Amino acid sequence: SIEQPFKDIKEIIENSPRTEIVELDGDYLHAEVTSKWMKYVDDLEISFVPESSKLQVRSESRVGESDLGVNQKRVDLLKSKLF
Repeated sequence: SIEQPFKDIKEIIENSPRTEIVELDGDYLHAEVTSKWMKYVDDLEISFVPESSKLQVRSESRVGESDLGVNQKRVDLLKSKLF
């Protein structure tokens, strides 16, 4: 069941600084994360793929040429908090 992992993910994201859930629709969640210093907005998307029973996580900067590894760290932190 996707309900428990999504409940856990939603709770983690709600408790993350400068992060706001902007869409939550069944097996899809979209959050916006604002950087502390430059106030850039990054997109964090999580969706459930029923065919493989897996969660897909995407974190991407909207602007700039380099994120200095912030998006990968965000995904890794979310993963570590889930498992």
